[in-house]
Amino acid sequence: GKNPREIAYRPARVLMQDFTGVPAVVDLAAMRDGIVGLGGDAEKINPLNPVDLVIDHSVMIDEFGNPRAFQMNVDREYERNIERYTFLKWGQSAFANFRV
Repeated sequence: GKNPREIAYRPARVLMQDFTGVPAVVDLAAMRDGIVGLGGDAEKINPLNPVDLVIDHSVMIDEFGNPRAFQMNVDREYERNIERYTFLKWGQSAFANFRV
């Protein structure tokens, strides 16, 4: 049968991948804009629990077979994703309880 007791579930940390984490940071930034628009303090908008965002996407390979291939692929990866990486770096410094 059903147990009438409740179990309190309070996670100590939230682990997110970039697919779900980036939209969550966008939402937090939008909430900060909204509270400022209402005359509130943006610093009050933060994750309640510590959040670790893991960037785990596949890297596209453009260069191979030469000694500089790894560095060239890393450089191209940053070029392709500079806007996202810059935004996430901002989020890490702007929000308490948030690490990338």
